[in-house]
Amino acid sequence: MSLLSAGCLFWLERLQPLFVVLAIAGLGYQSWLVWRRPAMRRTRAIMRVYVASLAVNATVLALWAWLSFRYR
Repeated sequence: MSLLSAGCLFWLERLQPLFVVLAIAGLGYQSWLVWRRPAMRRTRAIMRVYVASLAVNATVLALWAWLSFRYR
């Protein structure tokens, strides 16, 4: 492992809490945008994108937690 990649890995590990907070804030904002629309304007396509986004984010968060516990 080179010195550059070790430095990048160090900073990525240090910034993990920031990435988690930004992801949660982004999901909160997306939820706020979807749920503030009137019910008649929440189309199936909007709800599919919303649910898919929640699923992808939940999967990434679960895999991140699993990998962090596995390789500690």
